[in-house]
Amino acid sequence: MWKRKGLIHTCEIFETGYAQDAFIDIINDEIWRIYFSARTKDIVSYPYYIEVEAGNLERKIKVGDAPFLFPGARGTFDDNGITPTSIVSIDENRKYMYYCGWNRKSSVPYALSIGCAEITNNMKCRKISDGPIMDRSIYNPIAVSAPCVIKDGDMFRMWYISFLSWDFFNERLEPTYVVKHAESGDGINWQCDFHICINADYHGEAIGRPWVIKDEGIYKMWFSTRGIENYRMKSGQHYMIEYAESADGINWQRRPDKFSFPTSKSGWDSEMLEYASVTKYNGKYIMLYNGNEFGKTGFGYAELDI
Repeated sequence: MWKRKGLIHTCEIFETGYAQDAFIDIINDEIWRIYFSARTKDIVSYPYYIEVEAGNLERKIKVGDAPFLFPGARGTFDDNGITPTSIVSIDENRKYMYYCGWNRKSSVPYALSIGCAEITNNMKCRKISDGPIMDRSIYNPIAVSAPCVIKDGDMFRMWYISFLSWDFFNERLEPTYVVKHAESGDGINWQCDFHICINADYHGEAIGRPWVIKDEGIYKMWFSTRGIENYRMKSGQHYMIEYAESADGINWQRRPDKFSFPTSKSGWDSEMLEYASVTKYNGKYIMLYNGNEFGKTGFGYAELDI
């Protein structure tokens, strides 16, 4: 059974509290870096980080006080915000950080694309390019986002969300999306197709922020799911975290029999749960996740002995 360990961090730099999509980067035996996205009052996302003692998420060593990457020039795919969602080691000091780039639109509220930045252990960071490494295409005609990338042998593998539609619901445009898969030989140039890894179980279901690890030959995914009915409210079809498994990383099966994580009775994660990331460490799974109001109450963690 997963054990809740409590709230780790809220970001008050912009006086909003938002600290979303957090994930762990193991720097060494002493330090873990946790990346996350903060949000301004004008709904612009910036990437931040904190450093904690390795294996002890409640022992903060450093709290970054400035964004380490900035939105692009006007008109570029990430001119309205950057949300980092995963990181992969390239060599002993270099890593690729994959992120969601936000761009406002006129016919719909926003578009999303996937970008990549090179980052070093001492926090030198640069974008790989001014343009996205994955964008709309014949396979993903509306938007792509929330990339989770792992190195699997000689290949890079990505699980990401692909938008299916924007539809009016109660006079408000709402998106629906699913999880898809892509592969790359270098982590920059990606091949994708029409295959859907995690599809909707019912009309209006949206499947978001996949997080995948390969554990003892099994691909394991935690993902967020919500419906369309009042999903911003506790009484509605709000976000929850679910789990799936796959033998090949392409064909997946939801496994509610292997994962159960309800909302708390009260407090910061009592209304919704979303944007999970999981790290295996020292005989445990450590799950970072967001709670109420899509991360406005910050992020916390839970543990599972394995």
